[in-house]
Amino acid sequence: MELRQLRYFTVVAKLGSISQAAQELYIAQPALTRQIQKLEEDLGVLLLERTGRGVKLTDAGAQFLVDADKLLDDANIARERATRASRGECGNISLALPVIQNAAPSITELLKKFKKEAPHVGITLHHLISEVQLARIAEGQLDAGFLLFRPQNDPLFEGIPVYKEKMLLAYPADWEWPNNKKPEYLKELQGLDFIWIPRTAAPAWHDRLIHCFFEAGFTPRSVMQGVDAVSMLTLVSAGMGCTIVAEGTRNLAPPNVIFSTLKDLNLEQEWELVWRKNRCSEVLKKLIKLI
Repeated sequence: MELRQLRYFTVVAKLGSISQAAQELYIAQPALTRQIQKLEEDLGVLLLERTGRGVKLTDAGAQFLVDADKLLDDANIARERATRASRGECGNISLALPVIQNAAPSITELLKKFKKEAPHVGITLHHLISEVQLARIAEGQLDAGFLLFRPQNDPLFEGIPVYKEKMLLAYPADWEWPNNKKPEYLKELQGLDFIWIPRTAAPAWHDRLIHCFFEAGFTPRSVMQGVDAVSMLTLVSAGMGCTIVAEGTRNLAPPNVIFSTLKDLNLEQEWELVWRKNRCSEVLKKLIKLI
């Protein structure tokens, strides 16, 4: 039984005439008759009764017409879905953002644009630290993630830059600076209490910070450690010291934390959309093209 036979049968049944159906379908009448007979043979039942004025449905034919219409509708839906899937216009995509990190405007605008371009795609958004994101992407549990600190030499992953954030100095509002002069360079933080991030939290980023500090002639005196930007800013708010954080964390900071720029703090946090190189669905490809 073929889909075209179902289509032929439904046209004949609704017109009540093989000759009219042949004209409607642009097929020779004998050929149409053979296809209907073959369909009846495959089913083992008589679908149509021949009359002097054409054909009429048997009881089996009337039931089969209902089912044939449904099958043809389902086939059209399946064809449409397959076509949309090939263009990345339907399906699901699982994405992630870092923990306690509000989505930057560039990410929210990207997702908004993607939803407009692919309204039939379902989006699941997780909040996971970068290391967990990478592990889940590698295991196929996550399609992609907006993250920092992708291992640059790992051939398993591929990424595309999404946006960059400059780094800022964060310090307590009630701090009194030497000579009442706010620092302009990193080296002017020498000897001050500094809130640091442990290397285990983000090895690649920690090393980049150390390199930037070394070039500026600054050796941080670490008195406290925070595992992420929020905990570091909390310690700053408590007067425990100053720290360096990304500009996007301003909205996460307590009101008594002040931010300022340093002339030689030229390091930027680079956000990427990262995925597994050999696992890029059509839906993900569509998202990537919008970046």
